[in-house]
Amino acid sequence: MRRYLVSRFAFMVVTVYAIATILFFLLRVAPGDPTSRFVNEALPREDILALRAAWGLEDALHVQYLRYLRNLTLLEFGTSFTLREPVAPVLFDRIFNSVLLLTPALVLMTVLGVILGAAAGWRRGSRYEQTIVFVSLLGRGMPTFFIGMLVLMLFAYQRQWLPAGGMTAPGELPGRVEMLMSLDFWKRMILPGVTIIATGIYGPMLLMRTSIIEVLGEDFLEVLKAKGLPGWRIAVHAARNAMLPVITSTAVTFAFIIDGQVIVEQIFSWPGAGRLIVQSMLDRDYPVLQAAFFLVAVSVVVANLIADLLYGYLDPRVRYD
Repeated sequence: MRRYLVSRFAFMVVTVYAIATILFFLLRVAPGDPTSRFVNEALPREDILALRAAWGLEDALHVQYLRYLRNLTLLEFGTSFTLREPVAPVLFDRIFNSVLLLTPALVLMTVLGVILGAAAGWRRGSRYEQTIVFVSLLGRGMPTFFIGMLVLMLFAYQRQWLPAGGMTAPGELPGRVEMLMSLDFWKRMILPGVTIIATGIYGPMLLMRTSIIEVLGEDFLEVLKAKGLPGWRIAVHAARNAMLPVITSTAVTFAFIIDGQVIVEQIFSWPGAGRLIVQSMLDRDYPVLQAAFFLVAVSVVVANLIADLLYGYLDPRVRYD
């Protein structure tokens, strides 16, 4: 296990820095200039060059790259070009908002998807399974923005049961604790949360159904039946073995909490990391984009490592050689 963890950690470091390198050069070759938002034709070129020099954009490309790698190693993300604030507090504040929205929705989505999918696979050929498959295929064909706009129109504008968007009411700036204790905040989480669940539950549902169907042909289930175990105990053992592919999918899904649900956050005006990334791409705000995607890369490789370790816990046949 120690040798496995050391090798995986080394691979993770190489992977993250490879992604960071690709991102660095993609941003530099993309059309557009970070200074375009702050300058006009009347501004002297000397002032434009001074602004670029202050941001370090006039240095040679290899100098910018080495400085970029050094800063990532030290976890120094620099200052945002457009916000004129350090990137770390701004980004982590938005990530916190995304986590508040996405974590409950993703947990509920995964739990419901696994339970409904396992029941469909266990009752193969029944009307219940046919209904699950039909609803899943129909739901997967609907784009996120369509479901979000439908939910918004029905429950916020027509029925007016719930707020249309935002984390707080317009003009209110409560503290973190005060906001979390507010009933209005939790009401505002319902519609975007429902949208996330309605667009993402079909993946774990279908994956769990397929895994259960594959496990049903295994010999160990016949042995459990021969021992006289009740049906629910056999179903638990089958679900535990069928969870292996679901774990990988779930781990990667949770890893992308950092970049938020861009479309959902846009529709419901949720000030999360997804909206920040979109705006930073429009503004060519390199420090924010580099920090955000670096954290996404780290979260994905860590999530895959956790998934691999869970494999060994759920399936004793898995060995780390």
